[in-house]
Amino acid sequence: MKNKPAIASLFIANTVSGMAQGMSMIAIPWYFTTLAHQESLFGRIYAIVTLGALFWGLYSGTLVDKFDRKKIFLAENFMGTLVLFSVSAAGFWYGQVPIALVALVFATTFYTYNIHYPALYAFLQEITDREDYGRVVSYIEIQGQITSAIAGAMAAILLQGIPAGDINLLGWQINLPFSIPAWQLHHVFLLDGATYLLSFLLILPIKYTPTIHRHAEDGNAFQRLRVGFNYFQKRWVLFVFGNAALFVFVTTLVINMQVFPNFVKNDLHANANVYAWAEVAFATGAIFAGVWVMRLFKHQSQVLGNIVLASISATCFAVLIVSRSIWVFYVLNLLLGWANAGSRIMRTTYLFQHIPNQVSGRANSVFYVINVLCRLALIYLFSFPFFIQQVSYTFAVLSAWCLLAAAILMWYYKRLVKLKGDETS
Repeated sequence: MKNKPAIASLFIANTVSGMAQGMSMIAIPWYFTTLAHQESLFGRIYAIVTLGALFWGLYSGTLVDKFDRKKIFLAENFMGTLVLFSVSAAGFWYGQVPIALVALVFATTFYTYNIHYPALYAFLQEITDREDYGRVVSYIEIQGQITSAIAGAMAAILLQGIPAGDINLLGWQINLPFSIPAWQLHHVFLLDGATYLLSFLLILPIKYTPTIHRHAEDGNAFQRLRVGFNYFQKRWVLFVFGNAALFVFVTTLVINMQVFPNFVKNDLHANANVYAWAEVAFATGAIFAGVWVMRLFKHQSQVLGNIVLASISATCFAVLIVSRSIWVFYVLNLLLGWANAGSRIMRTTYLFQHIPNQVSGRANSVFYVINVLCRLALIYLFSFPFFIQQVSYTFAVLSAWCLLAAAILMWYYKRLVKLKGDETS
């Protein structure tokens, strides 16, 4: 594999920044649900941030295709360092972080995420040989999910704190000779800012040789963006796949940020440990997907794999309609993590094989617009008191959503399997 040192350094930097990002994105929804008791407010903030991401996602795609992807990583980590350190300092000054600044951190992390991964995948495609696409995508998914698992475990400890003495850890009694005090948000944000800084320092010395050469493009951002839309005019089937295969990911973002905090508190009657350990279970399932999913579907198409995994997600949501068992909740999170990561791996590999690197960022921007619109619809719907109080109906909607994805992919299955790289069909 070419550019091994560059890829390894990129993975390490991604792990460092992703760990604390994961902690913040667990801590913030839990803060609004349990400490501020502002579930509806968080739903509105999430909707506003997602609406802003609709425009940011379009513009960021033009940046990914125009500029050096390494410089994009450096810029995003610099901004993350600046914002997180500033908000943490305000928290230490006031004794707590004002809600407006908590929302700022959420928005910053959200927007950073939404340029980071398109740039990461485009960069990996640029420095990786075609025959290694599936392997590298699986590696990045494993790395990301191991990071999430560690972040979930740390969040379970730091958000709730652990008293000295006997504690119950997933059913096992462990004697802890010392106590771990619960962290406040500004402590978590300080750690997050430090990891952004460390990630910046790790990325700075990276050197690489592109396996794909891009040419410079003229025109303003709007003209460059139009290339992404024009690309799919004769590639409608590829457009359908790229969007339908994202449906499982859409449900994952909504449940982790909006649905599960409320479900754990009000339906499972549990604390932050259960919410955080569910994140660990989800990440563990995703790690298994990274290791096994390409092998499991080795002799089948990536399209079929996405159909199967969307159906598994639909089944998990259907079980959550009736189950209020914490252990069932853990098992279903394991399966949802496996289905989400597996569908992402196969979707990304398929798109790597069919979309040229020159337009990768903008093509993904087009997918991102549809992704955001779908998320906005679900976020808005689930912010109504009816769905907050009757979460079973929420899971019914999510189950139907995943079944719709499977049905769309089944309808276009034959054409997608026959589609060749960059074929204009």
